[in-house]
Amino acid sequence: MSKQYGSPKFEPHVTLLANISGAEKDIIFKTSQLAILINSFKIRLTKVEYRNEYFKCLFIKVEETKDIINANLKAREIFNREWDSEYIPHLSLMYGDFLPEIKEKIIKEIGKKFDIIFAVNSIHLFTAEGRPEDWQRIKEFILK
Repeated sequence: MSKQYGSPKFEPHVTLLANISGAEKDIIFKTSQLAILINSFKIRLTKVEYRNEYFKCLFIKVEETKDIINANLKAREIFNREWDSEYIPHLSLMYGDFLPEIKEKIIKEIGKKFDIIFAVNSIHLFTAEGRPEDWQRIKEFILK
């Protein structure tokens, strides 16, 4: 889709906590502590949605299970972000500013409903500076 619609390319992911700031070594340490607190769990992708937001342009909702919500709450606690806005677990399909008609066309092509389950066995820490094509993985943290 990124090639067809001229949107940025990025590695598929489900964001646990975005826009973390601070010294890299502190962020790495805090993420390692987070990984100790979270057990492996499963994620279920459910349905395609879109918003009028660049980073939530077109995405697949993640079922809001106790595991994913608790993982986000623990991340908020460790990074002192308890007051962040509502967490909407999702897997982005496309970033950008596209008209609803284009998003609806894509949904008709790929389907609205999904029932895909996969295991979450690690947390990946990324730099998210610049364009999505420039984001880089810093480190992987294996879950219990």
